[in-house]
Amino acid sequence: MPGLARTDDDTFVSSMRSINRAVVNPLFLLPIFLPPVPLVWAGFLDLDDPRGWMLVASGVVFFVGVIVVTGAGNVPLNNALDGSTSSSTAARAAFERRWNALNGVRSLSSVVAIVLAILALVV
Repeated sequence: MPGLARTDDDTFVSSMRSINRAVVNPLFLLPIFLPPVPLVWAGFLDLDDPRGWMLVASGVVFFVGVIVVTGAGNVPLNNALDGSTSSSTAARAAFERRWNALNGVRSLSSVVAIVLAILALVV
């Protein structure tokens, strides 16, 4: 995103539209939706141990912070940008700040989920 932030409005909008169309495929979606399943499953198998709860928490944080935020926030913004008939300047203004904030939530959630999963393995 820092590289796109330096581009003009037409390039930004065109690039984001292209990226958003390209990522809607199984090779992108499978790694996004799959991680919480084994984490929560493994955690539920060992709820008598704090490590089990860490795995459940890891899966829940990833599910809510990445999958829900993506589906409820980023995807609607992507769709609005794709269908926008506004000028590139207006389309970018309606998209960029909110999308970046949501992307920050997804990134932080991913890090927290990974830290919890690692702690469950080493504690």
